[in-house]
Amino acid sequence: MKSAFGLASVVALVAFVVPLDVLAQTPAVPPLTSNRPGIAESEELVFPRVVQVEAGGTFEGAPRGDERRWTETWGELTLRYGVTRRLEIFGGWDGLSLDRVSASGVSRIVAGGNDLRLGAKLGLLTEEAQGLTLTFSPAWSFPVGSEEFTSGSQDPSFRVMWSRSLPRDWSVWGNLLWMRTSDSSGRYSDTGVMFGVSRDLTDTLSAFVEESSVFDEDRPDNWSVDGGVAWVVGLDLQLDASVGHTWLDRGGEWFVSAGITLRHR
Repeated sequence: MKSAFGLASVVALVAFVVPLDVLAQTPAVPPLTSNRPGIAESEELVFPRVVQVEAGGTFEGAPRGDERRWTETWGELTLRYGVTRRLEIFGGWDGLSLDRVSASGVSRIVAGGNDLRLGAKLGLLTEEAQGLTLTFSPAWSFPVGSEEFTSGSQDPSFRVMWSRSLPRDWSVWGNLLWMRTSDSSGRYSDTGVMFGVSRDLTDTLSAFVEESSVFDEDRPDNWSVDGGVAWVVGLDLQLDASVGHTWLDRGGEWFVSAGITLRHR
């Protein structure tokens, strides 16, 4: 009887300890992070073997004047895949654009697709280990869009992304972007700087404000300010909305955007 009781005790102990050991080895589900909303991109990488889809739309418009311009972009899409803890690959497409211009009582409508972008994110530093999250992202744009919305050239780009947590649920972050592209006047380089702050309002709701500037060598500089909210509805679902205003830009002067992020683990 003692042997039988001892064997039963061992079996019960193993049955209790093994599940705990399995749970201990199972990595915790990381918080959902997204490149949306906003102009800057997230410094966080998608978890290994995780597929993430980020989609949305943007409406831009100019105020009344000699010329009015509206641009609608639908189907903005980014597909991200985590390869390792420090490597992510992605593909991005700015969707289908509808451009409407009204001048001197005459309206013109142009519609078409945008170019395709492929790239990777490489994690260099983490805040837990070095006190700052730092990520590099080389990418390449392919001229697959329609004539009205493509650059007409293969365009390399390089982005540096960083972030730092602050007390009371605040965070500060930014991007540095270099890109080589083309337009009707020829080949040129763009340098962009983005800086923002965000705060977690609740466990599932956060808000942000950011400033973005683009410096062109032979073209007027432009800068914009935008802000919005991101709502994490579940572990793998986020909804977002933002609004902004652009100054000295060749496009619209204000814009509204909304989107969704879905994660498959």
